[in-house]
Amino acid sequence: MKLSKSIIALALGSLIVTSASAQEEKDDKIATVNMQQLVAEFYKTTATRDSFKIYEEQIKEQNTTRVDAIKAIVEEAKKLQKQAEDPSLSREKKNELFNDLNRKQQEVQGLDADRTAWIQRKQAALTEKAKIDFGEVRMELLKIVQKYGDTEGFDFIFDRSGASGAGVPILAYTKDATNLTAILLEIINKDAPKEGEKDAPKPE
Repeated sequence: MKLSKSIIALALGSLIVTSASAQEEKDDKIATVNMQQLVAEFYKTTATRDSFKIYEEQIKEQNTTRVDAIKAIVEEAKKLQKQAEDPSLSREKKNELFNDLNRKQQEVQGLDADRTAWIQRKQAALTEKAKIDFGEVRMELLKIVQKYGDTEGFDFIFDRSGASGAGVPILAYTKDATNLTAILLEIINKDAPKEGEKDAPKPE
């Protein structure tokens, strides 16, 4: 399939001007790949996703422990309030109980504020780590595609899963272009651990 160099350059946002006499006419070797599918079905993506599930479960467990501790103090506060409402108690004893109740309520507010801030920090850290880790996975895949393209002599490999700002595929049509997705899926997953031989990775 013949594809004009100038059209490709314009599609990529730049125009490369070359001497007509120096440019040799030839058929461009073009292929496509579904990068979204490669990312989704790459075994390292699954391993990374599993590690974040473990991390999320750890956060939930630790949050439950904190909530249970707060609930225990709330129950203590309720008992103090019930005792303070006893009409047979002296004013001095009631004041003492109400002071204890006030301290318990302040403790509950402080612990809950700490818990909320802790969750926000954990979520922010999780988001940042996911951005980095999944970014590394995508970059690794991109290098594999580039290496394959260079080895096999392709002039262009387009991502057929890319979408424009309008939500439609950027690559709407490619006549005779080879789809490398299946081939590359075999390449990127050739070292995947066999079922039952892998342990879920633990987050740092």
